[in-house]
Amino acid sequence: MYIDTRAQETMQQSICKSLEITIEELDNLFFEAKKASVKEYSMDMDKFNIIINEFIDSKVLNQTIEQILFFHLGRRLNIANDCAEGKNLFELLSNESAVSVFLKNHAVTFQVNTTHLELFYKGKLISLDDAAKEHVPYLRWRMGHNSNRVDYCFNGFMLRDLLVRNDYARSLFSAPEFIGVLSNFLGNRDIVTDYVENSKYYCYEYLVPIDKVFFDDAEELSKEGKQRYLLNKVLCRLFEYTTKDKNMFDHDNPVLRLADNEKMAEQYFIKKEEITWEMLR
Repeated sequence: MYIDTRAQETMQQSICKSLEITIEELDNLFFEAKKASVKEYSMDMDKFNIIINEFIDSKVLNQTIEQILFFHLGRRLNIANDCAEGKNLFELLSNESAVSVFLKNHAVTFQVNTTHLELFYKGKLISLDDAAKEHVPYLRWRMGHNSNRVDYCFNGFMLRDLLVRNDYARSLFSAPEFIGVLSNFLGNRDIVTDYVENSKYYCYEYLVPIDKVFFDDAEELSKEGKQRYLLNKVLCRLFEYTTKDKNMFDHDNPVLRLADNEKMAEQYFIKKEEITWEMLR
């Protein structure tokens, strides 16, 4: 079973079905939570979450939540348009891929050095030792140079309903974050320009075993903890719909990720949707 996080209506239906509650019970929960946590113009989120979690704990799931919807935003090069697999950054850069071939055509290559990647530009090794230099901290982080802070992971979001109103979604329209930073660091804007001209921006939808997924701000959760956390975040989003107007923004969408050495298998792919600038405005 999974909670359908594609839209407000599907979330409401899934929550009511999984917890075996009525819409009226859901409305009563939100009324009580608001009464206890909202004072004048402020809201005590600790009190709110206590009430929500106590409600979740008082119910018995009719089925265990075994899967989770995973929405990945990314610009995919046109030559890789038919591929639904999602590789982690280490694999993309260290092996032959659409991205590594594209970068090689711009004189950018990478080599594996034990646990991290070395950057070469026009055949010359580019040092990332000076962490005070602009863009270097980010590149060190993404290329595994800091043993305590590595980020090769394939990531996404838990909620689809307001994703086009997410600031991060808007920022990715112009270029993938890594490509944009690399282009600026090397002083070669042709890299990012060429990438954008030869790619399209998509939202990829996957249905993934919940065991494989980590919540970015709650990494150590057990499987049971992940289920509780997911239900809490869905209920929080549904509560937000009762208090906001149609101009809601996607501020609290949980970030999901796979382990740094994992890739998103094609078997979990459901569909993709092209994201246009008009949708993000």
